[in-house]
Amino acid sequence: MTPAPHKQAVTAALLGCAAAGGYAVLKAAWALGSTVGVTADPAAWEAFLARMGGRTLALSGTVPLALLAAVILLSLVQPWGRRVPRRVRASLAWIGAAVMTPVGLLGLGGTIGDALAGRPFPLLTPAIYIYVYGCFAVLGLSFAVAARRTRELPPSPASARAGRLAPSFAHPQEDR
Repeated sequence: MTPAPHKQAVTAALLGCAAAGGYAVLKAAWALGSTVGVTADPAAWEAFLARMGGRTLALSGTVPLALLAAVILLSLVQPWGRRVPRRVRASLAWIGAAVMTPVGLLGLGGTIGDALAGRPFPLLTPAIYIYVYGCFAVLGLSFAVAARRTRELPPSPASARAGRLAPSFAHPQEDR
């Protein structure tokens, strides 16, 4: 029987999947021509997308990355994920945490600071920046929590029996 993952790991993975999914939905909508949250005139928006490699690369390319993030998170807490060595899955999650958390938190701080200072937002509404950077922050923190909480599995029945038979080896400080 496979031990169940820690509840915090499962919760973090699901929150991270929601953040990645929310980001992917916004980018997919933009790739399909939506202008939700876009404040720039259409020509300026299209010029921005052209500088970023075109609509397909700038927008559709990030959707598979968001979905990959969800797969990595779920692989840490779902039984099918154990087909890949934990070290590989955890390494990917820690890399995701190291990249997404600072981008999300710094982006949120910068956006809120700019909004409070009255600086203009030429392309998108502040709410969209907050939404995107919020997704990044939640995703990054979810990677960290899921990787951390799946670090150790509960003790096996054999090690638990050994602890009952020889408490001085299991917990030496209890004998004093």
